[in-house]
Amino acid sequence: MRARYFYGWNVVGATFVMALGSFGLGFYGIAVYVAALQYIHGWSASAVSAPVTLYYVAGALLTAAIAGVYERFGPRVVVAGGAAAMAAGLAALGFVGRPWQLYPVFLVMSVGWGAMSGAAINIILAPWFQRRRGLAVSLAFNGATLGGVLVGLAVGINQLTFAFGPSLVGVVRDRFGTYGAALWACAMLQAISAALILFGPGPAAKTREG
Repeated sequence: MRARYFYGWNVVGATFVMALGSFGLGFYGIAVYVAALQYIHGWSASAVSAPVTLYYVAGALLTAAIAGVYERFGPRVVVAGGAAAMAAGLAALGFVGRPWQLYPVFLVMSVGWGAMSGAAINIILAPWFQRRRGLAVSLAFNGATLGGVLVGLAVGINQLTFAFGPSLVGVVRDRFGTYGAALWACAMLQAISAALILFGPGPAAKTREG
């Protein structure tokens, strides 16, 4: 008899992509944004790092309450909203002209980070897995690792191109405007996360892992 396919592995794949976008852009990418803002605008480290502190504090507060948010609205709505907030905040970074404007921008981004961080991954996967929950969570968090690798690779490519002429970031900025490439990369990654996450019925309607 043919074994019935367990839908929970689709959810693992979706959370992998979600972790790739949220950690790559919302955690590992923060240091890149800070350095770029200082370089482009000539702002001091304190002027840029203070809004980042607000970002992490607000994200932590949201993470503490995220279980109730997921229970009330469901993963599809929360992830889609978080993806939209992260994308909107990153896009807005390209248009800030004064340091104080970073506060509302990073506050919006913190909504995306809180909605799609590690706690959210555990909340999404918990209803699907019992015996192999640890395996499912570890596979999903590999997306976070890959996000960090891709950010590091992008920074390395930028430094390499800078050694031989105009940096890749500079070329893209001249062609598409400040942070144009980041805007498009963010939009694509977050759209993928929102599109993949938890389509279809919940575990009550499909075979749940024992």
